[in-house]
Amino acid sequence: MRDTPVSRRQILQHAAGASLGLCGTSAFAVEFMSLEQARQSVLPQAQAFSPLAMVLNDATLSAVAQASQTRIPRGFNPQCWQATASDRGCGWAMVDRVIGKYDIIDYVVGFSLTGAVSGLEVTAYRESHGAEIRNAAWRRQFTGRKGPGQLRFGDDIRNISGATLSCQHVTEGVQRLSALLLSLPHLKLET
Repeated sequence: MRDTPVSRRQILQHAAGASLGLCGTSAFAVEFMSLEQARQSVLPQAQAFSPLAMVLNDATLSAVAQASQTRIPRGFNPQCWQATASDRGCGWAMVDRVIGKYDIIDYVVGFSLTGAVSGLEVTAYRESHGAEIRNAAWRRQFTGRKGPGQLRFGDDIRNISGATLSCQHVTEGVQRLSALLLSLPHLKLET
């Protein structure tokens, strides 16, 4: 078998094509903090986090969609932890992911014992633009809001120019998590 000579131009074209393929997938992925760091940030008083099992059956998903007035994305399967301090519950941390414009955004939301948002952290961002949603001023808009009716994109939560879809989709995700938290019968929310 005879080797076919490869020109310098073919090598450069192959290298350029390979690098373009990498840019389209994860060249912009940035992990800002670990899950553990994010949970502690959204519930700073917590001393421990215990995982909570959630059963997301059709009735629960339908209730969440109706309460949040959002579509439930395929694969919606957030994780939840009970936060405790001095052996008493102090809130919940929930982790979820949404699509920004093209890629996945991972985030963690803290909820107080009343069900109000105590904090939001973006843990990983993979888009080439729009990472401004990680700015503290934008994330602070969520704090203190309780229930999906207080988390409306454009009304309660403002947009960031250049990050519209990321802002909208994270806001809708937080709405869904809030609706889910409020729909879980085994959680004892304070009034």
